[in-house]
Amino acid sequence: MKGLDYTKPLSLYIHVPFCTRKCDYCAFYSVPLASADRSWMEKFVSLVIAEIEALNKDFGKPYRTVFIGGGNPGVIGYGNIRRIIEKTQENGRSEEVTIEINPENVSKEIYSLFPLLTRVSVGIQSMDDDVLLHLGRNARRRDNLRALSILSESPFRWNADIITAVPGESVETTLSDIESVASFSPGHISFYCLTFEEGTPLIEREAPIGEEAEAVFLEKGWARLRELGYEHYEISNFAKPGERCLHNLVYWNLGQYVGFGPGAESSVGYAMVTSMRESETIAEYLSSPALMCTPLSLQETEEEYLLAALRTKDGIDKAEYEKRFGHSFSSVYSDAISRIDKDSYIDSNESFALTEKGFMTLDWIILEMAMGL
Repeated sequence: MKGLDYTKPLSLYIHVPFCTRKCDYCAFYSVPLASADRSWMEKFVSLVIAEIEALNKDFGKPYRTVFIGGGNPGVIGYGNIRRIIEKTQENGRSEEVTIEINPENVSKEIYSLFPLLTRVSVGIQSMDDDVLLHLGRNARRRDNLRALSILSESPFRWNADIITAVPGESVETTLSDIESVASFSPGHISFYCLTFEEGTPLIEREAPIGEEAEAVFLEKGWARLRELGYEHYEISNFAKPGERCLHNLVYWNLGQYVGFGPGAESSVGYAMVTSMRESETIAEYLSSPALMCTPLSLQETEEEYLLAALRTKDGIDKAEYEKRFGHSFSSVYSDAISRIDKDSYIDSNESFALTEKGFMTLDWIILEMAMGL
């Protein structure tokens, strides 16, 4: 594969584009089952398996992590999920294999995928029926409770997603969501503000609550998650000790990953990254899958690394940075750092990382630092 560094680990992302119904805020490419050609699903699974098989022969080693996302992978059935996972493990066992799934598709049948599958990520979003209805979710509180109960008794590590700052929602509702989900003891919780994307039903009918109001939801939610024993290890992610999501860490460390499925992204290389994107639609993907390759310059790769690493509590490892880009971190960014509020970062000889105050102004900080490149 063009740009692949065979000396470095490699992860896989598999985009299952099918869902029962698109949520009102969703801007990711997906095909609701009502509008899908029924033959597409089987063709999709067969094509993904063939692509993985080709990469297996090319790479020849175990993949570090595998993530099956969507859409809603649960709609293709656990049998098809097993077929895909088994193909990814032909060269050896991955450290982590994750599936993303909606609450209404969670059943005890998922236990049969263990130990091939090691982590499950369930999109709870809210425990409040009014909020779920507002978001256009298929699941309701009763579905969420059933899914949480099944996963809490499962052999998997598991994540739960919570959305906050929904128009009309109170801070108290968000805190209740956090406490309800945490009572089932997930090892990992993703917590993020509702985003308003162009072309979605949500943005056509209303507007965000505003950055200042969002900050209140985040500050209160972050504090409650910390009180409940979750480490704020990435701007939108919290984990109990030892429960960080390894696949997400690949993204945030700008590691190598290959994406399969319509619209899936790939990023391969080390000092010089090649970014790739699959065919735009399921019809294009099934007729002639093609990767659109964009080689990045050293400076562009460095910008991508900055964008990813500063999202994490660990931040930038200065020794790794110099090894990767050939110059010291301080030589490039010391002037920019001098213009940032000292309460927004922690700068040591070993690393540079943002505090929670820095997370609140992440976009501005990254822009300020990128100007030094």
